[in-house]
Amino acid sequence: MPALRTAASPRRLGGRWAALAAATVALFGASLALAPAAVAAGGSIGAVTVSAPATADEGDTVTVTIPVDASTDLYAYDLVVTFDPALLDFDDASATFPAGGHDTVTETAGSVQLTHTRLGSSPGLTGAQTLATFTFTALGGGSAAIQLAGATFVDSTGGTIALPAPVTATVAVTAAPTAPTPGATGTPSPTATASPTATPAPSGSGPAASDPLVATGGDPTGVLVAGSVAAALLALGIVLVIRRRRGFRSSTISQEVVR
Repeated sequence: MPALRTAASPRRLGGRWAALAAATVALFGASLALAPAAVAAGGSIGAVTVSAPATADEGDTVTVTIPVDASTDLYAYDLVVTFDPALLDFDDASATFPAGGHDTVTETAGSVQLTHTRLGSSPGLTGAQTLATFTFTALGGGSAAIQLAGATFVDSTGGTIALPAPVTATVAVTAAPTAPTPGATGTPSPTATASPTATPAPSGSGPAASDPLVATGGDPTGVLVAGSVAAALLALGIVLVIRRRRGFRSSTISQEVVR
């Protein structure tokens, strides 16, 4: 009987050790399973801001950055930016993100959604980061608000952190000067012109001012020719008359001599 008791004791002890070992393995396995959750719980995001120039002129390129001053296990994030489409135009394909990962840009009227995610087993981002950089074109004068209206940050296990409040940057845009509009054109006033002054004719070189030809502006050449012809005929007539008279006298004298 004592021998049987002695033989039975080692069997009982071995069973107890086996049970203890099984419990230890189970507890260790549970600790390993809980370890990733404890790491994931440490994902965090620091202060997020929006940076943009304070002033710009119409037609300028306005560069905007969205930085965060600290982060832990930042695996993905989604940013929603709103703006006034009458003052700013989002420049397509201008957005840049941290290197490595997949990026998506979705634009609607007055807003743009910017998404970045790491890929596969890539570690999440840690430390200060520039979450996104993009540009607008200034369209007109006014106070242009660029607001990070909402954001969601995701760690490597799917835990999320939301942006606590919107963040805004304001740009004062100066409109380009406009060309002056031409005024109404009135009827131009007539310009007084001086009457032409008659140039006096040189003395002895033309007809007097009382000459009708001068008054009428006619050509005196024909009149002069006609006058010359008339004068010649008159002279010829006078010569003929004189000759006739001389002939008449000669015949009278001859008759008297004969008598």
